[in-house]
Amino acid sequence: MNYENLNKVIEYIELNLLYDIEYKELAKIVGLSEYSLQRIFVFLTDMSLAEYIRKRRLSKALEELKNSNIKIIGLAIKYNYSSAISFTRTFKQYFGVTPSECRRDNKNYKIYPIIKFSKSNHRYEEITYEIKKIDETIVNCYEVVASRHDDLLYKIRNLYKMYSHKISQIERYGIYKNEYNQYTYLLGTKERLTNTKRVRISAGKYALFNVKNYNQESIVQAYKFIYGEWLKSTNYKLRKDTFDFEYYHYDHCYICVPIR
Repeated sequence: MNYENLNKVIEYIELNLLYDIEYKELAKIVGLSEYSLQRIFVFLTDMSLAEYIRKRRLSKALEELKNSNIKIIGLAIKYNYSSAISFTRTFKQYFGVTPSECRRDNKNYKIYPIIKFSKSNHRYEEITYEIKKIDETIVNCYEVVASRHDDLLYKIRNLYKMYSHKISQIERYGIYKNEYNQYTYLLGTKERLTNTKRVRISAGKYALFNVKNYNQESIVQAYKFIYGEWLKSTNYKLRKDTFDFEYYHYDHCYICVPIR
């Protein structure tokens, strides 16, 4: 992965925090599709591009709030919020206080720093992969949803605790989605279950990465490698008509990435 170009994306974002930021412009900087850039960003940072931009805008707004007399409605408009109400609500979610409360107190608040990308020290030689055609598969799933990636990881752990006993230990599926600034994870099986959501896995060509265990940290690191390094170093492109998924077979986890 070209980390220099990713850092140029961060520079572009920083210079345009007061304006509408179009993902197609960010994608041009790294020479990827918007979809690929967003996937790579999530797995390198554990947050979406939208979440990073929101955190940087809030951090800059906090600095101005503490160091100027700008009105709160002025801050809201300046940092691309539709109203003072929506700005106040988001500000409180992140900092735990309203802008007015923040301005009055003398506390120090932790701002979100500018990201700096560098080549990972992790090595992934132990991850093997194969290219394989997969038939269309219908999976019956239990679902969790979160607005933050780290919250999703917590919910995934609880999901497995609650429902893993209801799903075959020999063959199961994990499906991750990031749409409309919302993270979704589905745990499923081909067996029919009540109170589940039916999901269709599209037929086609996939790259199957053998993580070799069920450890969540290993799986997350594998995703970072796949979207941060492997895709960029091959001629394969992501298919946009479907999603990647995890296939668990006995004590192995395979991350299945749709390619063309």
